[in-house]
Amino acid sequence: MVFVLWGSHAQKKAAMIDDSKHLILESVHPSPLSAFRGFFGSRPFSQINEYLEASGRTPVNWQLESLEAKPDQGALF
Repeated sequence: MVFVLWGSHAQKKAAMIDDSKHLILESVHPSPLSAFRGFFGSRPFSQINEYLEASGRTPVNWQLESLEAKPDQGALF
């Protein structure tokens, strides 16, 4: 299992996780106030997929569908 601990509050929970059995990724919270202090460039999603592949598991497809309205769907809101 992978635990992603973003921000100091979440990182305090790391002591409760057995890191010999699980991947723990820690970083600053990706909020606009702190994203430039270490989140950008930390590659959390790539690291998760590398761990999954190394464990013989299927990586996650992190690609989001476009939120733009398609001609047959009309407006989104």
